[in-house]
Amino acid sequence: MRNDKAQVLGQIRVALQTAQLPAARATVPGRFVVREGDRAALIDNFRRELEPIGGLSYLAHNDEEAIDIILNLLRPLDNKELLMWDESEIPVRGIGEALRASGYTRDQIEMPLDGAQRKTKLMELANASAGITGAMAGMADTGSLALVSSASHPRLASLLPPTHIAVLSTAKLFPNLASFFVAHPDIMRDASNFVLVTGPSRTADIELTLQRGVHGPKFLHVVLLGTDQ
Repeated sequence: MRNDKAQVLGQIRVALQTAQLPAARATVPGRFVVREGDRAALIDNFRRELEPIGGLSYLAHNDEEAIDIILNLLRPLDNKELLMWDESEIPVRGIGEALRASGYTRDQIEMPLDGAQRKTKLMELANASAGITGAMAGMADTGSLALVSSASHPRLASLLPPTHIAVLSTAKLFPNLASFFVAHPDIMRDASNFVLVTGPSRTADIELTLQRGVHGPKFLHVVLLGTDQ
């Protein structure tokens, strides 16, 4: 084992002496800087950054438009089981009633403590075709979403289903992560779970081939609500 390790490391050292990095440009253009109060620019830049990383965004000027967008996104999916944050935590008035009227059911995300029972429950929840959440914030410079987990914000809603639909108020867009932390200095201390979602799940661990949906949702849709306010 030790000899094999030494041999591998030796081969790496030899290879590094002759390795050639891909040619890089002498100058790299700086990122677009958005001012805090320029909501139109924040929206445009968020959408521009989200698209190249595999996410899709939609503009909704009011609750009715947001509901129509969400129902249209759900319509082609396999079944009508959903994982979802509490209705009060999603910034779309009437979303729960509209989903129920269209035949969608919300699975209860209450995980038992027993290991075997948890496994069975996870298998049941895995049948959900989509997860619907709100978002604490969006970062315009990267197209990222900030999500905080709690009893009313179950993280499985954004992790387990193959499709994640997030509703983000445009009033919660920030130029970058630094400005978000200035506005929420205690978030890392107070939140039980805080994550930044940057596009759908991607990995290239297997034979360096890019795969989507291995460690999370394969599709990410962001509904930007309140663009006319």
